[in-house]
Amino acid sequence: METVKTETTAFEKFITALNHFIRSIKNFVRSSFLSLVVICIILLLLTQMDQAFTMLVDLMEGNWVSLFLSFLFINALAIALSHFPIYTYYAADLNNSGDYTEWHKVHPIKFWFLKKFPVFVFTTKKDTGYVPDNWANYLRYFTGILIHGVWIHFIMSSFKPNLIFETFPFSAVKITVYILILIPFILYIYLKEKISKLSIEKHADGTKLGAIERQRNIDILNGFYKRLGIWYLVIVIISILLLIATLSVGNFSPGGFVLLLLTSYSFLFNYFFFRLLRTKLSVVNKTLSGSLHIGYSVFINSIRFFEKSENYILLFAVNFVGAFVFLFYCTLASIYDWGLFNGIPILLAFFYLYYYLIANFGKYFFVAKRINLFGSQTYRIIFGAIITILLLVCISNFANVEVRVHELDLVENTKNEIPEAVFIDSLQAKKDNTLFFIASHGGGLKANVWTLNVLNTLQQETNGKLLNQSIALSGASGGSLGLALYTGLYKEDGNNTQRIQHKIDTLAHQNYTSLDLTLTFGLDSYRKLWPFNQRIGLRDRPYYAMVKYQNNIQNIKNSKLSETSFRDYWKEAFNRNGYFPSLIMNTAATNGSRGILWSVKQHNFNDIFPYSENLADLSNNKTLPFYQAVSTTNRFPMLSPAAKIPGYGHYIDAGAIDNSGLLGCLDLHNYLLRDQRVLGDKQIAYIEIINSKTLYVNYLIEKFKRENKLTHIDKRENEADNIMVDLETGLNLDKIPGYLSDYLTNWEKTSNGGVRYFKIFMPHKVSLSDVESFFSGEISDETIENKLVDFLAIENTLILTLTEKPDKDFFDPWEYYEPTLSRHLSKSSVNYIKAILKHPLLREQFTEIEGLINTHKIEKNENPEITF
Repeated sequence: METVKTETTAFEKFITALNHFIRSIKNFVRSSFLSLVVICIILLLLTQMDQAFTMLVDLMEGNWVSLFLSFLFINALAIALSHFPIYTYYAADLNNSGDYTEWHKVHPIKFWFLKKFPVFVFTTKKDTGYVPDNWANYLRYFTGILIHGVWIHFIMSSFKPNLIFETFPFSAVKITVYILILIPFILYIYLKEKISKLSIEKHADGTKLGAIERQRNIDILNGFYKRLGIWYLVIVIISILLLIATLSVGNFSPGGFVLLLLTSYSFLFNYFFFRLLRTKLSVVNKTLSGSLHIGYSVFINSIRFFEKSENYILLFAVNFVGAFVFLFYCTLASIYDWGLFNGIPILLAFFYLYYYLIANFGKYFFVAKRINLFGSQTYRIIFGAIITILLLVCISNFANVEVRVHELDLVENTKNEIPEAVFIDSLQAKKDNTLFFIASHGGGLKANVWTLNVLNTLQQETNGKLLNQSIALSGASGGSLGLALYTGLYKEDGNNTQRIQHKIDTLAHQNYTSLDLTLTFGLDSYRKLWPFNQRIGLRDRPYYAMVKYQNNIQNIKNSKLSETSFRDYWKEAFNRNGYFPSLIMNTAATNGSRGILWSVKQHNFNDIFPYSENLADLSNNKTLPFYQAVSTTNRFPMLSPAAKIPGYGHYIDAGAIDNSGLLGCLDLHNYLLRDQRVLGDKQIAYIEIINSKTLYVNYLIEKFKRENKLTHIDKRENEADNIMVDLETGLNLDKIPGYLSDYLTNWEKTSNGGVRYFKIFMPHKVSLSDVESFFSGEISDETIENKLVDFLAIENTLILTLTEKPDKDFFDPWEYYEPTLSRHLSKSSVNYIKAILKHPLLREQFTEIEGLINTHKIEKNENPEITF
């Protein structure tokens, strides 16, 4: 009986293809899991932490060496992330691939001291009938395109804050660029499929191709490779020229943005051609003839070295050595206060370094299993090192060994502090009508520099009277650091505000992010292992950051922090001109209480600061040195290590409790009110220095509601998972500051002029999307939305007038960039801070504060807007 063949229907072909594609995706994810994790982490670090945006702006403002290194490591990561998954693919025997590979040990390096350096390469067995999973390979190569895509997305996110307020078609460019990123991938699949079809030697039914047909395919293929080789050279030339242009004339402008995008996109195509042609460079070279051969063969031969697998693998090793040397220098620079590179190449170098180590060790153990290297000396060394590290990790984490990596020094309490009675006498002796409490919010270097500039501006405009009429300075995190640093500046330079401003500008341009990144991913992690966790020689990153602050304030070059105690250091500022406001440093204990350092020697600490630990008076007559005491306030959870005070436990950033610093001021104010003789009938004014964009958005919303007589703005909420809602609520740092702000506002309203309250915002440009992000939803009333857009345009114009020059050309650099929550500010961010001090809202408040300082009568707040 004759068998009847039935044709496969289109639906069956679709299902077969779909199943094959799903299987390929599974194979890809399993083999490329580590690469995908690395890409996701880099994406989050570069786009979800605002300080990365400032770092890119800094790259474009003249840091060309760091920009070049960033391109270098992005390209190195692209080829590494797309290459090493192949070994995981074979190790897991996906698609039965492990059965059709043979491994070889070769020694490609000819230098005498590296002649025995082994490299393991594989070849595919011939005549096996093995059919590779092409789609899994295509997706693996796509990981290289992904990391380039992350870099391009990062560029657009960094330029966005300035571009959206220009006449630049940012949205259209953004959509176009995302689409263009996919073109190399689609083109790669098309070309690989075409090459595969032209390379076959048999038909689908198993019969061999005829000689004529085979030769025709070879001719077509050779022409194909010839054109690809020419295009590859064109792309390389374009990439080099664009890179040179970006490094030499690229700047922070709309034109610089386009140039940076074009350069990044050209390197994406460079990666595409390199991956496509690397193993076929000899074939490409043979297709070039005549005049073409003379020109193009020089280029092809220059990279044919990488055609051999062992040489290609050496490229990864060379990049690894380069990353290691680069990071080794950055570590020394962090410790000895040398010049540091931008944080972006540091971050990328660390990811390349660790990815290479993990992937290479995985490859080696897989090869050891396949060709029986278990008894080799290399295997014993690697295995022994890993076991040793695991043992140290176990000892460090499970043995009863005290970790002292982040432990602070203790010094003797001199007993020469200024006592509470002397400080109160100095307050009673003041003839001024108004006395001030100054609080400052947290927010990294942004908060620090904003606080320093606001204080120095007020000092300058009041001829030094502000601090002479202030009772206390209290802050959180970066704001607390700013207040403490101004104490140091006053100790050194008194009321010389010009000299102080020069030092503030120097402090503002310091690169603390690179120090943090270098030591976070480097020494500070390794020093957690026993026995290095016993403070052998080196210190942690907050220590070295404070060394930079100390050296710039005191104009010295020292690798160690001063051992002057917290109170003695403040006393020097107090004695310089006969008075200086008391300094309250706030930190948070792990048990939920506050850790407080008050610069005055108090009678009874708990009477002043309830539910707090007195960290200025430790047991056995010990206390903390000034700069290490200050460092306890500037340790943001997860990003900075907790400070360990011997015998007292661990302390973190005060923002975890009160991110405004107001609580410390209120505690002291209430304490002083208990004795009517201290403050008498003096007016008390609170100055709250705020740098948060979110709080400024809230201020604008409240102002808009007042002007339009609205009690509430309805919104269409963005739905979120319960876990995300809980996290967002728990991590919000404005809960207590918001309560204290309303508390002071109400107190001012009912005090009949006895209390005044000023909120010194850093104005930001605010878009409708910023407001909707604050609301976590869209405004439901279109009329209100339109009015809000007009309102924001007026407010933004006030800022743009101060921070943008009119009729700016396409390549004219922006001189101003809104500072982000970071520990590194670009030149344009520092310019923004100084320019925004002239904002009408601030000028009105400064004039009001100056009036209070110079007046001799109690004045009520006749302009409620000043307190919002």
